Amino acid sequence: MRLNLLGLFALLLCCTVTAQVANDGRVLLQGFYWESSHDYQNDWYQYVEAKAADMDAAGIDLIWLPPPSDAGSWEGYLPRELNNFANSYGSLSEHQSLLSTLDGYGIDAIADIVVNHRVGSTNWVDFTNPTWGTNSITADDEVWSEPAYSGIGLRGNYDTGTPYAAARDVDHTQTFVQNDIKAFLDNLKALGYDGWRYDFVHGFSTQYISMYNNHTSPTYSVGENWNSDKQVIQDWIDASGSAAFDFPTYYALKGVIRDNNYSYLAYQGAPAGGIGWDPKNYSTFIENHDTPDYDPNNNVLNASNVGQAYAYLLTHPGVPCIFWSHMYEWGTAVTNELKTLIQLRKAAGIHSQSPVTIHRSESGLYVASIAGDNHTVFLKMGYTNWGDPANEGMGGSWSLAASGTNYAIWSEATSGGGGGGGTSMTVYAQNYTHAYAWDDNQNALLGAWPGSAMSAGANGWNEITVPATCTNIIFSYNGGSQTADLSTCDNQPYYYNGTWHATDPTSGGGNNTLTVYAQGYTHCYAWDDNLNPLLGSWPGSAMNSGNPWNSITIPASCSNVIFSYNGGGQTADLYTCGPDAYWNGGSWSSSGRTGTVLSADVAVHPNPFFDHANVSFTLKEQAEVRIQVFSSAGKQMKAFDQKLSPGSYQVQLSAEDLPPSEALYILRMQIGEEQLTRKLIMK
Repeated sequence: MRLNLLGLFALLLCCTVTAQVANDGRVLLQGFYWESSHDYQNDWYQYVEAKAADMDAAGIDLIWLPPPSDAGSWEGYLPRELNNFANSYGSLSEHQSLLSTLDGYGIDAIADIVVNHRVGSTNWVDFTNPTWGTNSITADDEVWSEPAYSGIGLRGNYDTGTPYAAARDVDHTQTFVQNDIKAFLDNLKALGYDGWRYDFVHGFSTQYISMYNNHTSPTYSVGENWNSDKQVIQDWIDASGSAAFDFPTYYALKGVIRDNNYSYLAYQGAPAGGIGWDPKNYSTFIENHDTPDYDPNNNVLNASNVGQAYAYLLTHPGVPCIFWSHMYEWGTAVTNELKTLIQLRKAAGIHSQSPVTIHRSESGLYVASIAGDNHTVFLKMGYTNWGDPANEGMGGSWSLAASGTNYAIWSEATSGGGGGGGTSMTVYAQNYTHAYAWDDNQNALLGAWPGSAMSAGANGWNEITVPATCTNIIFSYNGGSQTADLSTCDNQPYYYNGTWHATDPTSGGGNNTLTVYAQGYTHCYAWDDNLNPLLGSWPGSAMNSGNPWNSITIPASCSNVIFSYNGGGQTADLYTCGPDAYWNGGSWSSSGRTGTVLSADVAVHPNPFFDHANVSFTLKEQAEVRIQVFSSAGKQMKAFDQKLSPGSYQVQLSAEDLPPSEALYILRMQIGEEQLTRKLIMK
């Protein structure tokens, strides 16, 4: 959360995991960053929902979502109407759809619970939904020194924690406040949430955390107690019964990357952070929505060094929390690196209480072995040379499982068996006999040049297993007629005619089909993971007309999809699986959503546009329609607000009404209770 207190920035943040599960093997993803609601205005829930299948495949078990309620700030950390679950991240229906999709993939949704403070609806003290009197505000809150409110006699008791000046401090000693917060959490459970991340937990007594958790039984509970002193955090854990974010580990890792001093990671022979004391009750992390701005001295991460931080988090105990931006905003290489590390953790059976033995911890080098339930892994971090554990006198037989800048991980598990989901992958090529592979640190993975001989497989393929899930590779005829330097990951293991493919490009496909449905689009273009078109060349095939859904059947069980108006007004690149999938204009569902207002998807065309763009829509019943256009900086440029009768409409937006210096705009449309957001691009 971000606070502006009397001109000073104060920051309190938490990346916590709760539900003290013994030997907890779950991995947590923070499902937003500070600017999410600005960058994807009212579209964030849809954006996250589109990533759900990928999260599931990557091994994500928990996702910490942003504050769920209506708020006085875009980011949601100044809650207003607690029980209004439409907010700047999306509409209520989009919120529900996201939670339903996550549940379908078995990913637990963790809500960001902000109950330390609250803002009024029209002034500082008028609280609605739920309605509270001024005795819900602590007696020592700043509001009572304001002339407009100093004469109010109905006040609460004194604060049980740290004051918060940007909003009214909630008096948790009041029974009606406790009951309404319990009801709020019950409503979130009914909406589809499974657990809680508590914001600003030092703002009120730990007994109320216990009270709310005992009432709701979350599958995971974690608190934000921003403090580098692990004794302070441990005392909070012991008193509340909740897990907490491991800020001491955060500071240690940031210091390691900043100073190249790996001695920071050990204290008295154990991990230096909270996981060295009570690992099952800590969620480890290296960044969150607050840290880039509120801890500027530790802004040391980049795409080259972030991997070693996650190599530590994902091989060590605690419940690791991955930051959204690292997972999905820092490029494919970082995304694949994190996916490899997650799968390595799961394959080894590493969990929140896995034993750690630290062998070296000094300037330039950290070496530890971590005993997973399935097998042990060795982690080496730092620029100092340290090779295969067996060659370093550690005994046993090891294979390199993953590596990157300043880290390498060895596994004692036996490699083999094909690609995907483990610490090795099988690659396939035709008419080559040998494969030479190496990692990004120039370590040979299949022996010295020309590498290892490939084995004959089915359908003319030769194959070989590489002890990594991403690799650089050269195929050759025993050293002759070699390919160029290639690189691939386990999601594209087939090399054919100079291109990598996800599946056997010579197999001819299968008999599975997928029927997709959309409203207001006329054509569908579809393609598989090997970029083969499935419904003809662009714009694809005409859809079958329906009322209200148009449909078409694709000859695949899963497909990439673009809907368009015969090539114009197209959607973004979409992806879904069958047998039936309905595109609701922002998310997929397995059945058609029955809207109370919209009978067709809102269409914006052309987009990008030169002189004007048309917003087309159809109403089933009379409704208030509001259309707003914002610049990328958030300034409102044009508005349409009118009550309309049932029928089809088109609203034209003219380029001359928009500043020519701008290229990107946000279109926000509200029809009755439904909200939609689209990006507008001017050429």
